[in-house]
Amino acid sequence: MISRREVVTAGILGSLSTAAAASPAAASPEQSGDQVMHKLVGEIQRALTNIHGAVRDGLIGPGLNAGFISDIRDRLTIHLRSSGKFPDFMEIGTDPFYDVYDWHVRNGQQIQIIRLSDQRFAIQFMFTQLVVRWEQDRRFLGQPYDRG
Repeated sequence: MISRREVVTAGILGSLSTAAAASPAAASPEQSGDQVMHKLVGEIQRALTNIHGAVRDGLIGPGLNAGFISDIRDRLTIHLRSSGKFPDFMEIGTDPFYDVYDWHVRNGQQIQIIRLSDQRFAIQFMFTQLVVRWEQDRRFLGQPYDRG
């Protein structure tokens, strides 16, 4: 038959309570069992919060500002604040292109890819055409610009 002690020490709470009991801070006489248990429950809550975040990111995907998306938005915002409108074009490398493409897929947005006259292709992101410069560095982000 399994004793109560084996059941308690075999679980997560038991392993944390034995680890806390072995630590010098938990062994001090001024801390009662309730204080130690409150501390352990707080540690378990923090661990569960971290696990929840990891599972959420794995199932839902990263936030709207993940990867190069936040860098592209920052550059578009700077252009918007200086000229009063979103830029017409911005040149990007292949890695930012894949991030923007994945952003469209993940958020269920229509993907608009066009071929430009110089045989390059561009993907529409918000109000700007992101021109893919495959010969540049994979992580390349150019400055936004307008026509003409």
